Amino acid sequence: MNVRTVVVSVITALAAIGLVSMMITSPGQLVRQIAYAVITVVIVMFLLRLFMKNRAGGNRSEDRAYSKAVKQSKKRRTPKTSYKPKPSRSVAFTSAKPKKKMARRKKASHLTVIQGNKGKRNSRASSE
Repeated sequence: MNVRTVVVSVITALAAIGLVSMMITSPGQLVRQIAYAVITVVIVMFLLRLFMKNRAGGNRSEDRAYSKAVKQSKKRRTPKTSYKPKPSRSVAFTSAKPKKKMARRKKASHLTVIQGNKGKRNSRASSE
């Protein structure tokens, strides 16, 4: 056996003996100690989260902009409609003219085109 295993098992056995004896002699005090321990842990966790959130770098507006960009990216990558198989047509319906589909307009892109100096050409190869 390893020394660590022996130490951990001895501490666990002593804790179990103490817990059982406290349950027998004074269960009210045991409940009170457990409540104090839980309240202390909750307060320490709250304080740690509060200080770690303030200490963390970054700007909230940047975080919001990043999360908005992630949502837009996910929306773009997911399929817009799921494929539903159409029921088979009978012979009587095949002779009818098919309905014209409305042409869908593409959603305007969020990118813009910046006009440059198109008339001005620099040809470095020909200017020897």
